[in-house]
Amino acid sequence: MTLGAEPKTRSDDRVFVLELIDDKAPKDSLGLTDSRLFTGGNRIHTLKNPETCLWYFTYDSGAVPEKLKCQFTSFSAAKKFAEAYYVARNIRIKEVLD
Repeated sequence: MTLGAEPKTRSDDRVFVLELIDDKAPKDSLGLTDSRLFTGGNRIHTLKNPETCLWYFTYDSGAVPEKLKCQFTSFSAAKKFAEAYYVARNIRIKEVLD
């Protein structure tokens, strides 16, 4: 029997929940920001490739914007990149779901 809290095992598929920063339209010169990302109709996942141990982004449906088509050595690096990408577009990461 173990005493205390069990260590939390984090998932290799984490979902970013996004929201608009000031309730205005997202800023994107190419119009690539999917409005379903704010309503739950589409979600952005950060996945870990089990073979390479690299993290990458994918959507439930549709193509990931070109700037997000990269890989990272850690989840924290991927999250930091996504935060910078989305804050420039008037969007923030509200929550990360495991």
